Amino acid sequence: MNLLETLQLVGLTQYESKAFIALVSAGSNTPFQISKISGIPRARVYDTLDTLVDKGLAMREAMNDGTKIYRSIPIEVFLERQKQKWSISYKTMETELKSLETQSAKPENYVSTVRGSGSILSYCKTLISQAEQQILLSIWNPMYHQLLPILEEKAKSDCRIRGIAFEIDDPISGLIVHRKNDYMSSLASNKWFILSADSKKLLYGHAAEKDENAFYTDDSVHIFLLEDYIWHDVLVNRLVEKGEQNQLDHWILPEMEKFFGKKMIPESFWKRHTE
Repeated sequence: MNLLETLQLVGLTQYESKAFIALVSAGSNTPFQISKISGIPRARVYDTLDTLVDKGLAMREAMNDGTKIYRSIPIEVFLERQKQKWSISYKTMETELKSLETQSAKPENYVSTVRGSGSILSYCKTLISQAEQQILLSIWNPMYHQLLPILEEKAKSDCRIRGIAFEIDDPISGLIVHRKNDYMSSLASNKWFILSADSKKLLYGHAAEKDENAFYTDDSVHIFLLEDYIWHDVLVNRLVEKGEQNQLDHWILPEMEKFFGKKMIPESFWKRHTE
């Protein structure tokens, strides 16, 4: 977005924006010169400059020969005025919108789609920052490292962080590292994440770097099922830690195929365990 477009966002018309830019860049000048610099038609430049004066953004001075000279107000004054106006507008919007949200009837639970890497990461950061009691997380690298700064900041508060991390050697306290085996290696091209905040809000789906879709919900059934999924993942990995991984994987992975009734384990696993 260029300066001309930005000035229009704060309430100036296209001609007013062009005239203001010309006044700032050229200093005091006549309407004729401002017309040449800005490209505003001469038939419109006088009205445009007078409007800037009425808005308090320009000053007009009549010379002894009757010539009118215009100049912009100091830039520091303009910027401070815009800052104050935006601050007031923001506070008003915040107060009024939150009031409307509070007054409205409690909506039905829903699932909405969050599209694209930037939106997914923004939602994650918002949920993490808003969490007060607990964050439950299932996450792969590199998405983990993109969220690590805000997770580390949240860890300084009283909010608990628990869950499981994939392909991460030394995760933040509260996350355990998922064991490595043939099946998990085969999933590396189809990474996912689950993020639950205070068991009230949930975001899950494709890892952000895939630039696809994730899903946001406050539905209690979704939250229960996916939090339980994280816990069972943590539980199995803790059991494996207490046993011998190769022996347990040799039992767990074939049983998983039997349960789901389809081929899920790479051939490399079977070759290694039949040799």
